[in-house]
Amino acid sequence: MKSRLILLLLASCAGTAFAQYKCTAANGAITFQQTPCFGAKSEEKLTVIPNGHPPARPASAASGASAVAAAAPPVATPPKANVDKLMLAKYERQRQRDTLLQAVQSAQDDKAARVQQRQADIANARKQFGDDPGNAALLRDALVEIDKRYDALTQLDESRIREAQAALANWDKAPALPVK
Repeated sequence: MKSRLILLLLASCAGTAFAQYKCTAANGAITFQQTPCFGAKSEEKLTVIPNGHPPARPASAASGASAVAAAAPPVATPPKANVDKLMLAKYERQRQRDTLLQAVQSAQDDKAARVQQRQADIANARKQFGDDPGNAALLRDALVEIDKRYDALTQLDESRIREAQAALANWDKAPALPVK
């Protein structure tokens, strides 16, 4: 039933209004159609405005003729906010959230890359100094320097991840701004 109405709305021309009839059968079934109801218990004529925009008024109606205004069917009020602006605001809000989410993912990826780089640096130091007992002190010093450097970088990465996650959490908590 609803799908018929939606199909009719989608198939209609976006710039003009058209008549729609709401028919109630004797058994209480309700149907919507473009032609008047025959044999129905009740009939209600509806003016459907595609896309939520009112139909354009003719120039004679704009002149202020009270008889024409009294005979004209009531025009549905336009939506409070422009549909295009709402869609654009939702798109922009999602884009902002995606940017924050991407910052979190980038920080996590950087941390994972540093773990792999640390392992590669340790392997290179072992390769450079080898198993020679004479180089054991040099190897130990190189490994200590590698650990110091990567410990500091790990703290920076974890701080960056926490900040990005906090920014995303705060953004999710903030209400969406109304569109004017």
